[in-house]
Amino acid sequence: MKQEFTLTLDGVEYPVVVEGNTITVNGRPFTVEVAGDGTVLVDGIAYSVALEENRAQVERRSYALEVSGLRITAVAPSPAPSPTPSAPAVAASAGAVLAIMPGKITRVLVQVGQKVRAGDPVCVLEAMKMENELQAKKDGVVRAVYVRPGEDVEKDRVLVEIE
Repeated sequence: MKQEFTLTLDGVEYPVVVEGNTITVNGRPFTVEVAGDGTVLVDGIAYSVALEENRAQVERRSYALEVSGLRITAVAPSPAPSPTPSAPAVAASAGAVLAIMPGKITRVLVQVGQKVRAGDPVCVLEAMKMENELQAKKDGVVRAVYVRPGEDVEKDRVLVEIE
């Protein structure tokens, strides 16, 4: 079923068309999935999203939200809030690539479903005016990418998950 509506974030209007898992915003299509934990995957990159009345929280940034022209017949319940606001969004596993220090992601070199070998570069973290190429710790397949270029990250944040 195709749905069309207008989304206004912080006063800026965006035309939106939804067809299955494809959401087209301003003419640009995105593949969107909602994970069981409430995380939203956009083109394979995970985002923390929460909607409350007329506000949207995306990756802990708050935006004024207004939707016009959309009919909703059923609404899924919002995910339960995490027990502590400072808890990491993703638990680190053996295949997790973590931020080695606070910094900014300048490049993401892998995508979900891609095969990697131990030592392959997966993303680049800029910190203290130096670029640090972060590598896969093991052979496997990229299960999730939790960051995007330009995003600031804290030390020990899970950036990429390899299974």
